[in-house]
Amino acid sequence: MTAIYDFRENPNPKGDHKKQPLHPRIVSYGTVSTRDIFEEICRASTFTVGDLEGLMASITERLAYYLREGYHVQFGEIGYFSASLIATRSVYDPSEIHSPSIYFNNVNFRATRKFRKKMAGYVERAKPGHGIRSSARLPEAECKRRLLRYLETHPFITRMDYSALTGRLKNTAQRDLNAFVKQGIIKRNGRANHLIYTLVPSTPE
Repeated sequence: MTAIYDFRENPNPKGDHKKQPLHPRIVSYGTVSTRDIFEEICRASTFTVGDLEGLMASITERLAYYLREGYHVQFGEIGYFSASLIATRSVYDPSEIHSPSIYFNNVNFRATRKFRKKMAGYVERAKPGHGIRSSARLPEAECKRRLLRYLETHPFITRMDYSALTGRLKNTAQRDLNAFVKQGIIKRNGRANHLIYTLVPSTPE
């Protein structure tokens, strides 16, 4: 199977509707799980899935330990892992902030040159209808109109409902809803995957 790509518009730093340059991006066929990889390895070796799961658990624990202790970790020929930090507020003078205000934030990964060479291959342009989906380009006023019209006949709306209503993809739809919450048009109820949004009643004059 050959990897396919499509073009995606670069983010607009000004937030206006001016057309931006395009960049190529891989169109994912989906996600291959660790279990899928283990089962493939088992079919071609004497290892069992349990052997590989145990090994992976041990490697994961050791990887986290050394990152937590301040080391960079080389993971075979794949690449290097390192930890990144974040401060709870902006720092202009190191003496103004103390260690309790600094936290581990994320894990950085840098592939080795050898591993990047293993990835070398051909790519094809995605056929129409099989490329990267993009959010509908609707003005904020139109999104708000559709939202309010929906809430006239429904007690609440979910992020998925809003996406279906406006054609906005997940992240863009969530940004829209967060903006409408800040504007006082709707309010959040629930948590995590059970978030719903309800209309804020207008105060009588």
